[in-house]
Amino acid sequence: MSEDFPVPSVRLDEPRGEHILIAEDDPAAARILRQILQQIGYRVTVAEDGAQALRALDEGPPDLLLLDWMLPGISGLEICHQARERWDPLSLPILMVTAKTDPESVYAAFDAGASDYVAKPFRGAELRARIAAHLRTKRMVEERRRMEDHLRERDRLSTLGLLTSGVAHDLNNPLAVISAHAQILMRRAPDEGTSGQLREILDAVERCRRIAGDLLGFARRHPVEREPLDLGEVVRATLELRRRDMELHGLRTTVSIPGALPRVIADRHQMQQVFLNIVVNAEQALAGGGGRFDVAVETDAAREAVTVRFTNDGPPIPASALPHIFDPFFTTKPEDEGTGLGLAIGRRIVQEHGGEITVTSDAAGTTFTVRLPVEAMAVAGD
Repeated sequence: MSEDFPVPSVRLDEPRGEHILIAEDDPAAARILRQILQQIGYRVTVAEDGAQALRALDEGPPDLLLLDWMLPGISGLEICHQARERWDPLSLPILMVTAKTDPESVYAAFDAGASDYVAKPFRGAELRARIAAHLRTKRMVEERRRMEDHLRERDRLSTLGLLTSGVAHDLNNPLAVISAHAQILMRRAPDEGTSGQLREILDAVERCRRIAGDLLGFARRHPVEREPLDLGEVVRATLELRRRDMELHGLRTTVSIPGALPRVIADRHQMQQVFLNIVVNAEQALAGGGGRFDVAVETDAAREAVTVRFTNDGPPIPASALPHIFDPFFTTKPEDEGTGLGLAIGRRIVQEHGGEITVTSDAAGTTFTVRLPVEAMAVAGD
């Protein structure tokens, strides 16, 4: 191989644990196919007849279907027809394996929706190569879809950021005027009733200012100062900021932080913003009724990442809301308690640090998990 074209360390056609469903009624042929595919790393399920193959498809499509034409009960051709009504060839490649090699049969197989056609007796090397080619194409299509989804999301958030930034700036000027006049009128208020009404106006102005601040925080890319951080120290500092409020809310807090954590490369203030938002959300979820709030910091065995878990035993997040919990402006709180930007900002910060933030919620409680890599990451916006 020329030095200009080095061999990649990972081949694109190497098996990656994909699931292959074999529909084959001949036990000997099924056993050989299973052995060939399992030896090189595929997960294999065998269906002995057409009805069993359809049931397996109903349970969830495999990455590839290896389909014998002559199946008892329901033929491979009919299974191919039914599968194509639900999945396109890029979502579910179907390889027809059969002794029928006449042109009419080959045409019928492709007309039914087969992606490829392998004649019996087959050669193991050819079969492996055809399977690898179809799975490689499937992976490339899926990766392209993921990239397109990511680009659409970035474009949506960029547009949203421009709009929210303009709205927030435009709001601040009239809010300042309203606040100034309300304060002047309070000094001249003839009675307590009027003073109370003016205080309500000032409270509303302050809420609008907080909303405008959240909008700017979501839209703005702040200069970051990355440095080696002990996330355990950041967590302790964050909890100390909220200690009095948590006590007032009756939260029973436990904290587990090991003594020697690998440092991550991160912006201290941004990480504190992420943690603070999660803590405040927990306080609001448990407000009035007390409850348990557990915080645990840990690293994996290879010390390649640091994970922070925040768990509360409050009411679970509704299942319908869970997929949208990090969406901008989405909130399960009452109208006057949140803007729906805190978790969206937090997700953006964590992703810009090369990490991930996830949430799980059920009757036992809700857990937010923040995972950051130990190795240095590129500065956001580079």
